[in-house]
Amino acid sequence: MIELSPEQYQQFLESDTQHFIAAAADQYLAAHEEMRSDPGRAEVLERMRTAFERGRAIGFTSTPHLLYMMTLEAGAPGLFGDELIRYYLSKPGATPEQRLDDFDAIFTNELQRMKEKK
Repeated sequence: MIELSPEQYQQFLESDTQHFIAAAADQYLAAHEEMRSDPGRAEVLERMRTAFERGRAIGFTSTPHLLYMMTLEAGAPGLFGDELIRYYLSKPGATPEQRLDDFDAIFTNELQRMKEKK
């Protein structure tokens, strides 16, 4: 059995996280080819890394919710840097995942309402 020191284990986790973010960015860019050149892979990676770190800091543990945050942030940079959104997601009374689900429902409903007005 392999034994890792605490430092080695931390390095392993960091490397695993970076590979996860890179894989998510590559999948996103495969679906959004126009973003390959503008803003480019490096910027999409940075946006997703920022969203991942913010999500973990807020208390997200669900991988699908973190991926959703990363995807939104890739297309709408700064979304999860907004103080009101961070406050809402971390507000007591529900998990951050429940709050993000609520936010998504409101966002989807508002987009639908805007489409109907056209």
